[in-house]
Amino acid sequence: MDKEMYEKAKEYAINKMIEKYCKNSDEQTKIALKEFCEAFLESFMLGERDIFLQNHVQDKGNGFYTRTVNSAGISYSLNIPRTRSGQFRSSILPERWKRNTTEYTQFVMALVLNGYSPTQIMDVLETLKLPYTKEELTKIREQLMERLKDFKTRQLPTSAFALVVDAYRCQVKKDGRVRDASVYIVLGIDMEGKKDIYGFYVHFGPENKFDWMRVFDDLVSRGLKRVMVLVSDNFPGMNDAVKLAYPEADHQLCWVHLKRNVNKHMNKEDAKQFKKELKQIKVQPDYDTGLEQLKKLCESYKEKYPIFMKKLLNDAEKYVVFLKYPDEVRSYIYTTNAAESFNSMLEKERHRKGEYFQSVEVLELNVFLIRERLKEKNWKNSIPKIKGVEYELLQLFNLRYANQTQFF
Repeated sequence: MDKEMYEKAKEYAINKMIEKYCKNSDEQTKIALKEFCEAFLESFMLGERDIFLQNHVQDKGNGFYTRTVNSAGISYSLNIPRTRSGQFRSSILPERWKRNTTEYTQFVMALVLNGYSPTQIMDVLETLKLPYTKEELTKIREQLMERLKDFKTRQLPTSAFALVVDAYRCQVKKDGRVRDASVYIVLGIDMEGKKDIYGFYVHFGPENKFDWMRVFDDLVSRGLKRVMVLVSDNFPGMNDAVKLAYPEADHQLCWVHLKRNVNKHMNKEDAKQFKKELKQIKVQPDYDTGLEQLKKLCESYKEKYPIFMKKLLNDAEKYVVFLKYPDEVRSYIYTTNAAESFNSMLEKERHRKGEYFQSVEVLELNVFLIRERLKEKNWKNSIPKIKGVEYELLQLFNLRYANQTQFF
C-alpha cells in the first residue's frame, strides 16, 4: 500500500475510534484498552479494504475470518476483513509463512522427504501462493542434502561399547522401477550408554560378506577402531566380516532370532520346552555355565533335529556372549531390538509414502530425519544402567585391548 492510501486508511480508522471511545472521557481499564486496540486494528483493516474496493470495483467484500496476531507481548484476536477474490490482504498481517522463520523451510523439507520432484514442489508452492523461487527451493534442498552428506561422512568415536546391526528390508524406486532393497543400520552405544546411528547403507540384492565388509570398512575409515561387542542376526557372511574388521570384539547373535528359529524348525511341543530351557540359560551367572547348558540342551535334541541342532552347536558361543558382561547391561546386548525399533519407525514412513520409497535419496533422508528426532529426545541422555557400570566396562575394555597403546 502506497503512502497516500496508508494515510487515508489511518484517517478512517482514527475517526471511527474517536466516535466509539472518545465521546466521554472515562478512564479505561486494561481490558478496555485491549478491546480498544483490537477495535482500532479491525477498523484500520476495514479502512484498507474499503480503499482496496474503491480501486477494484469488480471485487466485493466477503465478510471476515478470525486470526490471532501477536504484538508487543499481547495477543489480539482480530476479525480480518476479506474479499471474494481473495486478493486483498491487510498490511497489518505478517507475511505468509513468516510467523516462524523456519516454518517454510520445514514445509519444503517435508515435500523433499516425501519424494516430490522440484517441479512438483514448485506446483505446490504456486497453488498455495507461496512467493518462493526455484533458486530458493534449490538452495533449501541443497542445504538438506549437505547435512545428509556431512552425517554420512562424519568422524566417529574411536571406540564403542556395542554395535547393534540389523537389515531393514523395503522397496525403493530405482531406474524407473520398484526394487527390493536392504538398509543396513548400525546403531552404536558408547561407554556412557548413549545411542546413535553410526552408519546406514542401502544395498540391492541378497546380503553377503562383501557388503558387510564395505559397511565395516566405512566405520573403520571414519575412526571407529575398537568395539567391545557386536550384536547381529546370523546374516550370510557377517561372522567373517566381523572377524576381519573387529577381531577383538565379541560377536553376539540375537537371542530373539534364536527363539524365532526354534519355532520355525521344531514342532510346537518341542519348541515350547526348548524355549523354556533357554529362559533358564539366559539368567545364568556367567558365560561358561550358560554355554555348557546351551550345548547340553542342543545335544538332547540332536537326534530329532540333526541339521538345526548342528547349526546351533556351531554358533553356541555367540548366543551366550552377553553373559560375559554385567547384569545391568545384558538386556541391551543380547538382542538386536534396539535397531529393530529404529527400523519400525522407518517402516511407518514407508507405509505413509505408499508402500515404497520414491528413491534412494528419499529413503536416506528419512533415515537421517528419524535419527535427528531421536537424538533430540529419546537418545539425548545416557542409558542409566550402562552409565552406572561405566567404570567396570572401561576395565573390561582396557583388558581386551591391553596390547594397544591407546586406551578408551
